[in-house]
Amino acid sequence: MPVYLVGGPVRDAVLDVPVQDLDFVLVGNAPVLATEIANKLGGEVTVHSRFGTATVEVAGDYVDIVTARKETYPFPASLPETSPSDLNDDLARRDFSINAMALPLSGESPQVIDPHGGLQHLADRSIAVLHNESFIDDPTRMLRAVRYAQRLGFQISAITKFALERSIEEGHVTTVSGDRWRQELQKIFSEKQSPEMLLKAIDLGILGAIHPALIKRNGLNQLVGKPGLTPVDYLSAFAFDLTAADGESVSTRLNLASDWARILHDTIALQGWLSFLSVSTAKTSEICGELDGLNPEAIDALARFIGDLEVSTMLSQYLNEWRHKKPSLTGDILLTMGVPQGIMVGDVLRELHAAVLDGLVKGETEERILVEQILSRRS
Repeated sequence: MPVYLVGGPVRDAVLDVPVQDLDFVLVGNAPVLATEIANKLGGEVTVHSRFGTATVEVAGDYVDIVTARKETYPFPASLPETSPSDLNDDLARRDFSINAMALPLSGESPQVIDPHGGLQHLADRSIAVLHNESFIDDPTRMLRAVRYAQRLGFQISAITKFALERSIEEGHVTTVSGDRWRQELQKIFSEKQSPEMLLKAIDLGILGAIHPALIKRNGLNQLVGKPGLTPVDYLSAFAFDLTAADGESVSTRLNLASDWARILHDTIALQGWLSFLSVSTAKTSEICGELDGLNPEAIDALARFIGDLEVSTMLSQYLNEWRHKKPSLTGDILLTMGVPQGIMVGDVLRELHAAVLDGLVKGETEERILVEQILSRRS
């Protein structure tokens, strides 16, 4: 059967780096072949009929099988229209030459099929598009170019960089939906060199073209070289220098889910309180009052990359200790002690909680004494 290993697996095999995914192209009906394979191996198949593709899952492993197809773009930055075709058309629709190679699965000594000079560009350590309109057809390829360049230690070729800059100048970036840009950013967030990739995307003007506020580097600079980072860290880094208005605008532009939008919002809110938090005379209860209600993940991210060690320690202490401190006495117990039902119960609990946080009372006995003092003061 005319089946080929294509794209990233061929590239990575040539580079002698671990192959993460197996992608196959069939000149024929990929969903039919995928279904036969799944039935024979006791797996499951997911068909994506629009593109003639299918994913086979067997015992937790996934393989993509694609019908060889041709793509045309009705207008710049649109989603492509597809139709079945041959291998040459399938390779010609891909983003970069190093991803436009194929290896036949048949024959005694199969040779890499390389119609666009991918092998030479691998040798030159260069990222190159297949044609000058590539970033006009699909501007999201800009972030992919940055991702591959940083991951592989390659350079974006001069011609490719010129095509990228031309697409930005002509405004094609702005016509791409926020969902598509967010999906590309999510792919970067999963990379080991994410901060470097995002900084490079700023240098090339890509992020600024997506949204004018995404040009600040301070937060991202703090993340370079730090292990174990998560998408929350990158969202917080983006928000590090944004105004509240810019944060709302970025959330809208990228169509962020509510949890991500809140992280962006709360990180910006934290910026406004940093000067207050850095004041050494601030009471623990006052600090907790400022932080209560903010997203703990946003606080944790800021604690990891903020430059002020004192504030970072304070934020970590809030997350690990202070926010969990509660009085021993409850509202029901206060009622039995003679606290009038209504708003005064809440007032007393708040004063009691503040005293516990500030170390003014320890244990139930001292809490009861304080409650008696509050009642005496208010009588």
